[in-house]
Amino acid sequence: MSSVAPEEAQRLIAMDEQLRSEADRMLSESGLGPIIATAGYKPVGSYAMHTMTWRDLDFERFQEPPDWGDHWDFGRKLAETGWPWRQNCVDSYRDPRDPRGNSFYWGLRVSFPTNGRTWKLDLHTARANDFAPGRELRSNWMRKLTDEARLHILAIKDAVWDRPEYRRTLLSVHIYEAVLDHGIRGLDAFMDWWRGRGDAGA
Repeated sequence: MSSVAPEEAQRLIAMDEQLRSEADRMLSESGLGPIIATAGYKPVGSYAMHTMTWRDLDFERFQEPPDWGDHWDFGRKLAETGWPWRQNCVDSYRDPRDPRGNSFYWGLRVSFPTNGRTWKLDLHTARANDFAPGRELRSNWMRKLTDEARLHILAIKDAVWDRPEYRRTLLSVHIYEAVLDHGIRGLDAFMDWWRGRGDAGA
């Protein structure tokens, strides 16, 4: 079983801490954070799991039923801060290209500080039942997320996040699944496992 060298472990932990600290500053100083929190969104994914390797934040909120007018008004409030330079709005319940069809979505690009590094924010609104499978999966992973497993997730994510296939056919959920559900350790073993899934070239 491969292990993460102490010096590398220290670097990976520091990277995650630095990115989460920068995220907190970006959300606070831009004014986006209070708007997101007031609207009922909660952070999920790498921020919540302390496995950040790049500037990407994911948020979810429940609405019964999802309100398109409220969703649109929320996006207007984000835009009025003057920080997002790109906003992408999607109704995936109606999008014929999206087989999941389970949320209202805002995708933001924000540079922090002004003209600084770009942050990607993904914000989903859906019914609790629509999010249930993902919540159950994340809850299961959180129970398995030891300090040792976190280091292996960080190491693999850091090695693949800028590859062209990442976020296309190679997803962060594959890394969590490999490490936490199958005990995969190390980049080479992960890539072999991922290619063996059968959808790597999809």
